[in-house]
Amino acid sequence: MFESLRLDHTLSKADFKAEEPDLRNRLVEAQLDLLEKPDFPVIVLLSGMDPIGRSESTKQLLNWLDSRHIRLFASMRKSDEESARPRMWRFWRALPPKGEIGIFLNSWYETPIRDHFLGETGADRFREQIDEIRRFEEMLCHEGALFLKFMLFVPREKAEAEIKAFGKKDSPPWKVSKEEREIGQAYVERYDHARAVTERMISETSTGYAPWYPLPSADPHYRDLTIGRTLAAAIRARLEEPTRSVPAGGAGLETPPAPNLLDALNLKLTLDKKTYSKRLEAEQNRLTKLTLGRKFEKRGLVAVFEGNDAAGKGGSIRRIVQALDPRMLEVVSIAAPSDEEKAQPYLWRFWRHVPARGGITIFDRSWYGRVLVERVEGFATQSDWMRAYEEIRTFEAELTEYGIIVVKFWLAIDQQEQLRRFKEREDVEYKRHKITEEDWRNREKWDAYRDAVHEMVDRTSARQAPWTLVEANDKRFARVKVISTLNERLKALL
Repeated sequence: MFESLRLDHTLSKADFKAEEPDLRNRLVEAQLDLLEKPDFPVIVLLSGMDPIGRSESTKQLLNWLDSRHIRLFASMRKSDEESARPRMWRFWRALPPKGEIGIFLNSWYETPIRDHFLGETGADRFREQIDEIRRFEEMLCHEGALFLKFMLFVPREKAEAEIKAFGKKDSPPWKVSKEEREIGQAYVERYDHARAVTERMISETSTGYAPWYPLPSADPHYRDLTIGRTLAAAIRARLEEPTRSVPAGGAGLETPPAPNLLDALNLKLTLDKKTYSKRLEAEQNRLTKLTLGRKFEKRGLVAVFEGNDAAGKGGSIRRIVQALDPRMLEVVSIAAPSDEEKAQPYLWRFWRHVPARGGITIFDRSWYGRVLVERVEGFATQSDWMRAYEEIRTFEAELTEYGIIVVKFWLAIDQQEQLRRFKEREDVEYKRHKITEEDWRNREKWDAYRDAVHEMVDRTSARQAPWTLVEANDKRFARVKVISTLNERLKALL
């Protein structure tokens, strides 16, 4: 594989110096145009069996470009904060926003390659990680990201010389940890095996939307000019592409087949006040014990609340919060995305709130907005929200595989009850902030939202992250069902 790497790839210092000024000018112009028209981020990966070459190339790029608009991720060792969360969390946080360039010296590839090479993960786990990476990059590309992935290859002799030079007088000015030195030595001693693992990763993750560029790195002039040329040309080509358009509201909606899941709910279910108070107190005490127990310290909890407007999500969340230690809790209320959030991939705003082990995050509205509000209101194309089902399932699977318990509630009320609550909010002064013109407007699209909810539940209710449909015409019944369901889920998984 990659037989072209055997060819001579050298460039004289004079040729390098002759081309460098023009290349630098093209890079800066492309970067400035990218900043002026921030429609997409650029993600540059420098990977491979040449840690010194990767560092030198990064230094060259920082010299050529305006480093104020570069996001650099070079950490190999996880921090305590990163170790307490799913593997991809640290990379989601490091993604560049639209209009900027992110350079990853140590990306989502390094650990899977290293662990499989060392025999710490088997073939099945390596296959899972490859699939995880493909889904991650495909999603980012659908969100507009431009990928440039360079896999640096160095001959065994040069790699061995670099390993021997670590820490000596003439070695490059890079801090090399003991772990990096040991893995580098292992790569040299088992060079053919290391290359085989690397080539398998490349062959299975080089796609049309995120291709790999295998690059011989023995000659620094050739290596750095190739990276610079490729980066400048790719940014310029993307800038000159036509802009994607979003269809007008509701275009292309498909009505799911009858019957609708919501039709099966008995919205007449109620609880009297005395029974409600007794059961609520018991369930709150139970929740307190479950979340303060030792078993929960190694897990985490994500509770998602969706529902019709005025269905009582806030009231149910408050009853849960009353039973929890506030030091382990975050409640995230999702509204229209901020400018910072719009500059990132769709799921970025949710990944940043993923709890650490022993932590709890409650989402009042969530990532399901893409297949609900954005679908019905036409803020996302049909291909975007149809693709989101798989992206959401993948996101939740990553959380549950790490040990985070995901519980999802849809609070349902009928149109008559919603109208009664809307009018009550208008009449009661301290509730008026809860009602907006948008709430009234959404009522006009009741059937479209109803169909979207049916399809959302049908497509994303998985064994590890199931939906619970809550009959919420009676607030007391809904609150007790929510907290008791949460307790049963915790008990089953702890």
